[in-house]
Amino acid sequence: MSNPPEINPMAAMPLLAAPPRWNQPPPVAPSIEVGRSVLGNSIRLFHPGPSNVLVFGGAHGDESEPIFLGHLLLEMGLGVPIIPCLNPDGALLRQRWNRHNVDLNRNLPTKDWQPEPLNPRYPPGTAPASEPETQALLATLEQVKPTILLNLHSYKETFVEVERPPETLSVALNRALDGLTQGLGVERRLSIGYPTPGSTGSFGMENGLLVVTYELLRGMSHGEIEAIAPKVAEFIRQVTPLKFESP
Repeated sequence: MSNPPEINPMAAMPLLAAPPRWNQPPPVAPSIEVGRSVLGNSIRLFHPGPSNVLVFGGAHGDESEPIFLGHLLLEMGLGVPIIPCLNPDGALLRQRWNRHNVDLNRNLPTKDWQPEPLNPRYPPGTAPASEPETQALLATLEQVKPTILLNLHSYKETFVEVERPPETLSVALNRALDGLTQGLGVERRLSIGYPTPGSTGSFGMENGLLVVTYELLRGMSHGEIEAIAPKVAEFIRQVTPLKFESP
C-alpha cells in the first residue's frame, strides 16, 4: 500500500483561533456512522432517517465556521439529519482538502466533472466519487432521500447561493429564502461567480435537488455564529415540509 501524498501546505484562509467541536455527538442527538475518512475518522449523520431536508458542512476542512454552526443547530434541538463535518481529516489537519488532497466539492459524480482542475486550488480526484467522504455523502442521500440540501461553507464574502432562479421555485420556498437572506442581512445569488464542476450545486441540478449554499463570512467569531444560528434554524423548520419538485 502506497503512502498518502504529502499534505499540501497551501491554506485557503485563516482558521478561527479557537477550533470548534468536530464530530463529538451531543448527548441528546442520535447518530450513525455513514462512512470513514481516508485516515479512518468517523463521518457521522445525526438524526438519521428519511427527511425532506439534509444539512451538511465541513466539506472544506479549513472552513471551521460551518462546522461550528452545524453543531450549534444540533445543540438547539433541530431534529433534521445533519452531518456537521464531512471532511474530518481536513478539519483536523487544517487544510481545505481531504487527506488525498482532493477538494470534496469537486469530486461529486456529475456530467461536468473533469479530471483536470480549473485551478490548482480545486483538485477533483482521480475519478468522480473517488473519495470515501464523497461516498459517505452519497450513501446519506440514498438513506435520507431529501429534496432540499443546506450546504454550509465559509468564504471571503457572505451570501446565500441558490442556482435555481426564483421563478422555478414555489412561492413558499421563495418566501422562506427571502426570510433567510433578510434575517442574515445577505444577498441571494445564482452563482459564486466561477465554474464549479463536480460540486454539490452541479449534482443538485442534475439530480432534481434544491441546493441552498450558505457561505458564512470567513473569520466570524463563535459569538457571531451563535447569533445567526436561530435564523438558520428557523429557515430549516420552514422548508422541512416544503418538498422541492424539479421543473
